[in-house]
Amino acid sequence: MTPTRCDEPPARCAPDEAAARAALCQRVLAGLRAGEFRMAYQGIYSVESGDLARLEALVRWQHPQYGLLLPGAFADTFDDPDVAAELTAFVIDTVCRELAQWQHDGGAVRPVAINVPPSVAATPGFAQRLQDVCRVHGIEPRCLEIELSEGQDLARFPDLPKVVKLLRKHGVGVAMDDFGTGYACLAALCPTGFSTVKVAKELLSAVPACPNACAVVSAVVALMTQLCMTVVVEGVETAAQAQWLAQWPQLLAQGFFLARPSFGIESVPGARTLALDHAHRMRAA
Repeated sequence: MTPTRCDEPPARCAPDEAAARAALCQRVLAGLRAGEFRMAYQGIYSVESGDLARLEALVRWQHPQYGLLLPGAFADTFDDPDVAAELTAFVIDTVCRELAQWQHDGGAVRPVAINVPPSVAATPGFAQRLQDVCRVHGIEPRCLEIELSEGQDLARFPDLPKVVKLLRKHGVGVAMDDFGTGYACLAALCPTGFSTVKVAKELLSAVPACPNACAVVSAVVALMTQLCMTVVVEGVETAAQAQWLAQWPQLLAQGFFLARPSFGIESVPGARTLALDHAHRMRAA
Protein backbone atom coordinates (compact mmCIF):
# COMPACT_ATOMS: atom_id res chain seq x y z
CA MET A 1 0.00 0.00 0.00
CA THR A 2 1.45 3.36 -0.98
CA PRO A 3 0.26 6.16 1.29
CA THR A 4 -0.80 9.34 -0.45
CA ARG A 5 -0.38 12.84 0.84
CA CYS A 6 -1.87 16.16 -0.16
CA ASP A 7 -0.58 19.15 1.76
CA GLU A 8 -2.80 21.66 -0.04
CA PRO A 9 -6.46 22.42 0.68
CA PRO A 10 -8.85 19.84 -0.82
CA ALA A 11 -10.02 22.21 -3.53
CA ARG A 12 -6.47 22.47 -4.88
CA CYS A 13 -5.55 18.79 -4.64
CA ALA A 14 -4.86 16.97 -7.87
CA PRO A 15 -7.91 14.86 -8.75
CA ASP A 16 -6.00 11.59 -8.65
CA GLU A 17 -4.51 12.40 -5.22
CA ALA A 18 -7.88 13.40 -3.80
CA ALA A 19 -9.47 10.25 -5.20
CA ALA A 20 -6.70 8.06 -3.80
CA ARG A 21 -7.04 9.59 -0.36
CA ALA A 22 -10.82 9.23 -0.43
CA ALA A 23 -10.43 5.57 -1.40
CA LEU A 24 -7.96 5.01 1.45
CA CYS A 25 -10.39 6.62 3.90
CA GLN A 26 -13.14 4.28 2.78
CA ARG A 27 -10.80 1.30 3.06
CA VAL A 28 -9.82 2.26 6.62
CA LEU A 29 -13.48 2.56 7.58
CA ALA A 30 -14.20 -0.82 6.00
CA GLY A 31 -11.23 -2.31 7.85
CA LEU A 32 -12.49 -0.98 11.16
CA ARG A 33 -15.88 -2.55 10.59
CA ALA A 34 -14.29 -5.82 9.48
CA GLY A 35 -12.20 -6.16 12.65
CA GLU A 36 -8.82 -5.67 10.93
CA PHE A 37 -7.47 -3.22 13.53
CA ARG A 38 -5.92 -4.14 16.87
CA MET A 39 -4.08 -2.47 19.72
CA ALA A 40 -0.46 -2.74 20.74
CA TYR A 41 0.94 -1.35 23.99
CA GLN A 42 4.28 0.23 24.86
CA GLY A 43 5.54 0.69 28.39
CA ILE A 44 6.44 4.03 29.95
CA TYR A 45 8.92 3.70 32.81
CA SER A 46 10.11 5.59 35.86
CA VAL A 47 13.60 6.96 35.31
CA GLU A 48 14.31 6.61 39.04
CA SER A 49 13.20 3.01 39.64
CA GLY A 50 12.84 1.52 36.17
CA ASP A 51 9.36 0.31 37.10
CA LEU A 52 6.51 0.36 34.62
CA ALA A 53 4.50 3.51 35.38
CA ARG A 54 1.95 3.62 32.56
CA LEU A 55 1.35 2.46 29.00
CA GLU A 56 0.57 3.94 25.62
CA ALA A 57 -1.98 2.30 23.33
CA LEU A 58 -0.89 2.20 19.68
CA VAL A 59 -3.20 1.22 16.85
CA ARG A 60 -2.13 -1.31 14.22
CA TRP A 61 -3.82 -2.43 11.01
CA GLN A 62 -3.68 -6.15 10.28
CA HIS A 63 -4.30 -5.72 6.56
CA PRO A 64 -5.36 -8.94 4.82
CA GLN A 65 -3.17 -8.19 1.81
CA TYR A 66 -0.27 -6.08 3.11
CA GLY A 67 0.17 -7.54 6.58
CA LEU A 68 0.74 -5.52 9.74
CA LEU A 69 0.71 -1.76 9.01
CA LEU A 70 1.89 1.00 11.33
CA PRO A 71 -0.12 4.24 11.52
CA GLY A 72 2.22 6.00 9.09
CA ALA A 73 0.79 3.87 6.29
CA PHE A 74 -2.68 5.39 6.76
CA ALA A 75 -1.91 8.68 8.53
CA ASP A 76 -3.29 10.67 5.60
CA THR A 77 -6.78 9.56 6.61
CA PHE A 78 -6.64 11.05 10.11
CA ASP A 79 -7.86 14.44 8.90
CA ASP A 80 -11.05 12.88 7.60
CA PRO A 81 -13.77 13.50 10.23
CA ASP A 82 -15.41 10.09 9.80
CA VAL A 83 -12.12 8.21 10.04
CA ALA A 84 -10.95 10.26 13.04
CA ALA A 85 -14.23 9.70 14.89
CA GLU A 86 -14.55 5.96 14.17
CA LEU A 87 -10.89 5.18 14.77
CA THR A 88 -10.92 7.05 18.08
CA ALA A 89 -14.10 5.28 19.16
CA PHE A 90 -12.54 1.92 18.27
CA VAL A 91 -9.37 2.67 20.21
CA ILE A 92 -11.19 3.85 23.34
CA ASP A 93 -13.57 0.89 23.35
CA THR A 94 -10.84 -1.67 22.71
CA VAL A 95 -8.49 -0.26 25.35
CA CYS A 96 -11.27 -0.16 27.94
CA ARG A 97 -12.30 -3.71 27.13
CA GLU A 98 -8.75 -5.04 27.30
CA LEU A 99 -8.06 -3.10 30.50
CA ALA A 100 -11.19 -4.57 32.07
CA GLN A 101 -10.10 -8.09 31.10
CA TRP A 102 -6.59 -7.48 32.47
CA GLN A 103 -8.07 -6.20 35.72
CA HIS A 104 -10.45 -9.18 35.89
CA ASP A 105 -7.49 -11.53 35.50
CA GLY A 106 -5.78 -9.97 38.51
CA GLY A 107 -3.56 -7.48 36.75
CA ALA A 108 -2.70 -4.18 38.40
CA VAL A 109 -4.11 -1.39 36.27
CA ARG A 110 -1.84 1.47 35.31
CA PRO A 111 -2.94 4.51 33.29
CA VAL A 112 -3.10 3.91 29.55
CA ALA A 113 -2.53 6.82 27.17
CA ILE A 114 -4.76 7.04 24.10
CA ASN A 115 -4.03 9.33 21.14
CA VAL A 116 -7.01 11.51 20.25
CA PRO A 117 -7.13 14.22 17.57
CA PRO A 118 -8.09 17.59 19.10
CA SER A 119 -10.91 17.84 16.57
CA VAL A 120 -12.48 14.70 18.07
CA ALA A 121 -11.86 15.68 21.70
CA ALA A 122 -13.53 19.05 21.04
CA THR A 123 -16.75 17.53 19.67
CA PRO A 124 -19.82 18.01 21.89
CA GLY A 125 -20.27 15.20 24.38
CA PHE A 126 -16.79 13.66 24.04
CA ALA A 127 -16.10 13.62 27.77
CA GLN A 128 -19.48 12.04 28.48
CA ARG A 129 -19.02 9.40 25.78
CA LEU A 130 -15.65 8.50 27.28
CA GLN A 131 -17.23 8.08 30.70
CA ASP A 132 -20.02 5.96 29.22
CA VAL A 133 -17.53 3.57 27.61
CA CYS A 134 -15.63 3.29 30.90
CA ARG A 135 -18.85 2.52 32.73
CA VAL A 136 -19.89 -0.14 30.21
CA HIS A 137 -16.60 -1.97 30.67
CA GLY A 138 -16.42 -1.39 34.42
CA ILE A 139 -13.21 0.61 34.61
CA GLU A 140 -12.45 3.92 36.29
CA PRO A 141 -11.88 6.96 34.02
CA ARG A 142 -8.65 7.60 35.93
CA CYS A 143 -7.25 4.53 34.17
CA LEU A 144 -7.07 6.56 30.94
CA GLU A 145 -5.01 9.48 29.71
CA ILE A 146 -5.95 11.37 26.57
CA GLU A 147 -2.99 12.44 24.41
CA LEU A 148 -3.91 15.36 22.17
CA SER A 149 -1.91 14.93 18.98
CA GLU A 150 0.38 17.64 17.68
CA GLY A 151 -0.98 17.57 14.12
CA GLN A 152 -3.78 20.08 14.70
CA ASP A 153 -3.70 23.66 15.97
CA LEU A 154 -5.41 23.67 19.37
CA ALA A 155 -6.32 27.33 18.86
CA ARG A 156 -8.85 26.19 16.24
CA PHE A 157 -10.90 24.58 19.02
CA PRO A 158 -11.79 27.29 21.57
CA ASP A 159 -13.95 24.93 23.64
CA LEU A 160 -11.11 22.45 24.13
CA PRO A 161 -9.93 23.88 27.48
CA LYS A 162 -13.44 23.30 28.87
CA VAL A 163 -13.34 19.69 27.67
CA VAL A 164 -9.90 19.19 29.24
CA LYS A 165 -11.13 20.67 32.52
CA LEU A 166 -14.13 18.33 32.51
CA LEU A 167 -11.98 15.29 31.72
CA ARG A 168 -9.55 16.11 34.53
CA LYS A 169 -12.46 16.68 36.92
CA HIS A 170 -13.42 13.05 36.36
CA GLY A 171 -9.86 11.83 36.85
CA VAL A 172 -8.84 11.46 33.21
CA GLY A 173 -5.31 12.67 32.53
CA VAL A 174 -4.69 14.89 29.50
CA ALA A 175 -1.31 15.07 27.78
CA MET A 176 0.23 17.22 25.08
CA ASP A 177 1.84 14.74 22.70
CA ASP A 178 5.15 15.29 20.90
CA PHE A 179 5.97 18.62 22.52
CA GLY A 180 8.43 20.52 20.34
CA THR A 181 6.98 19.41 17.00
CA GLY A 182 3.96 20.42 14.92
CA TYR A 183 1.46 22.51 16.85
CA ALA A 184 2.64 21.20 20.25
CA CYS A 185 4.20 24.46 21.40
CA LEU A 186 4.47 26.73 24.42
CA ALA A 187 1.52 28.87 23.34
CA ALA A 188 -0.85 25.91 23.76
CA LEU A 189 0.31 24.88 27.25
CA CYS A 190 -1.26 27.38 29.62
CA PRO A 191 -4.80 27.81 28.25
CA THR A 192 -5.42 24.08 27.73
CA GLY A 193 -4.59 22.78 31.22
CA PHE A 194 -2.53 19.70 30.48
CA SER A 195 -1.45 17.34 33.26
CA THR A 196 1.32 15.67 31.24
CA VAL A 197 3.72 16.76 28.51
CA LYS A 198 5.40 14.22 26.26
CA VAL A 199 8.70 15.51 24.92
CA ALA A 200 9.07 14.59 21.24
CA LYS A 201 11.65 11.99 20.32
CA GLU A 202 13.12 14.41 17.77
CA LEU A 203 14.42 16.56 20.65
CA LEU A 204 16.23 13.60 22.21
CA SER A 205 17.69 12.11 19.03
CA ALA A 206 21.04 13.95 19.26
CA VAL A 207 21.40 13.56 23.04
CA PRO A 208 23.90 13.21 24.69
CA ALA A 209 26.42 13.81 21.90
CA CYS A 210 25.17 17.28 20.92
CA PRO A 211 25.53 20.03 23.56
CA ASN A 212 22.79 22.13 21.97
CA ALA A 213 20.35 19.22 22.03
CA CYS A 214 21.21 18.59 25.69
CA ALA A 215 20.59 22.25 26.48
CA VAL A 216 17.20 22.25 24.76
CA VAL A 217 15.96 19.11 26.53
CA SER A 218 17.31 20.36 29.87
CA ALA A 219 15.44 23.64 29.43
CA VAL A 220 12.20 21.88 28.50
CA VAL A 221 12.41 19.57 31.52
CA ALA A 222 13.14 22.49 33.84
CA LEU A 223 10.17 24.48 32.51
CA MET A 224 7.71 21.60 32.69
CA THR A 225 8.87 20.72 36.18
CA GLN A 226 8.29 24.30 37.27
CA LEU A 227 4.78 24.06 35.81
CA CYS A 228 4.19 20.93 37.94
CA MET A 229 3.53 18.74 34.92
CA THR A 230 4.37 15.09 34.57
CA VAL A 231 7.07 14.81 31.91
CA VAL A 232 7.44 11.80 29.61
CA VAL A 233 10.51 11.78 27.39
CA GLU A 234 9.92 9.82 24.20
CA GLY A 235 12.47 8.23 21.90
CA VAL A 236 14.87 6.67 24.43
CA GLU A 237 16.71 4.32 22.11
CA THR A 238 20.21 3.99 23.61
CA ALA A 239 21.79 3.27 26.97
CA ALA A 240 23.59 6.60 26.75
CA GLN A 241 20.29 8.48 26.47
CA ALA A 242 18.82 6.56 29.41
CA GLN A 243 21.89 7.29 31.52
CA TRP A 244 21.79 10.99 30.62
CA LEU A 245 18.13 11.22 31.67
CA ALA A 246 18.97 9.69 35.06
CA GLN A 247 19.87 13.17 36.35
CA TRP A 248 16.08 13.82 36.55
CA PRO A 249 14.67 10.94 38.62
CA GLN A 250 11.16 12.41 38.47
CA LEU A 251 10.90 11.84 34.71
CA LEU A 252 9.12 9.07 32.88
CA ALA A 253 10.76 7.60 29.78
CA GLN A 254 9.55 5.73 26.72
CA GLY A 255 11.40 4.20 23.79
CA PHE A 256 12.72 1.10 22.09
CA PHE A 257 15.67 0.82 24.49
CA LEU A 258 13.19 0.30 27.32
CA ALA A 259 10.45 -1.66 25.55
CA ARG A 260 9.04 -2.11 22.07
CA PRO A 261 5.28 -2.09 21.42
CA SER A 262 3.68 -5.50 21.86
CA PHE A 263 0.22 -6.99 21.64
CA GLY A 264 -1.53 -7.60 24.92
CA ILE A 265 -1.09 -5.67 28.16
CA GLU A 266 0.37 -8.78 29.76
CA SER A 267 3.24 -8.80 27.27
CA VAL A 268 4.52 -5.33 28.22
CA PRO A 269 7.79 -5.70 30.18
CA GLY A 270 7.09 -5.03 33.85
CA ALA A 271 3.33 -5.51 33.65
CA ARG A 272 3.31 -8.93 35.28
CA THR A 273 5.63 -7.98 38.14
CA LEU A 274 3.17 -5.69 39.84
CA ALA A 275 0.33 -8.00 38.80
CA LEU A 276 1.90 -10.83 40.83
CA ASP A 277 2.45 -8.53 43.82
CA HIS A 278 -1.15 -7.40 43.54
CA ALA A 279 -2.37 -11.01 43.43
CA HIS A 280 -0.33 -11.93 46.53
CA ARG A 281 -1.79 -8.99 48.46
CA MET A 282 -5.33 -9.93 47.42
CA ARG A 283 -4.81 -13.52 48.63
CA ALA A 284 -3.30 -12.30 51.90
CA ALA A 285 -6.33 -10.08 52.47
